[in-house]
Amino acid sequence: MAAAAVLVFVAGLAADQLSKSWALTALVDGATIPLLPTVSLRLAFNPGVAFGLGADQGPVAAVFILVILIVLGFWICWNLVRGTARPHILLLVAVAAGGSGNMYDRLSRADGAPFTGAVVDFIAVDWFAVFNVGDILTVVGILAWVVTGPLLHSRETTAA
Repeated sequence: MAAAAVLVFVAGLAADQLSKSWALTALVDGATIPLLPTVSLRLAFNPGVAFGLGADQGPVAAVFILVILIVLGFWICWNLVRGTARPHILLLVAVAAGGSGNMYDRLSRADGAPFTGAVVDFIAVDWFAVFNVGDILTVVGILAWVVTGPLLHSRETTAA
């Protein structure tokens, strides 16, 4: 299980950072690549958290998110070491990978003060938001974990 967790984390982080690197080179000077009628690829920088909220509280929000990532990482490791991790914990590993990719942006793009860097976003859904692969990992991972957790738990209790 630990090897799978490392693989999911590394693959998620790599997919996030490689896609952002591509976006930073392919989508410069306002370039847009249409995909569907309301979906395109276009470069944006988000100083806030989800949906640009908290842009004026960027560093404070980033520290709060960092604390959540650290706690999540310790919880995942604790369960892996104890051998109590179920396969759906890999969904939380994907969440940690996505959050870590965005945290890397905040740290590596900081302009003087820590945690002031903007997150690179490039998947634009006109009626919704502009986001990135890390955001997808985080949101889908949390939703899938919430949905599968009770289902798997109920199967385990009925099987026992």
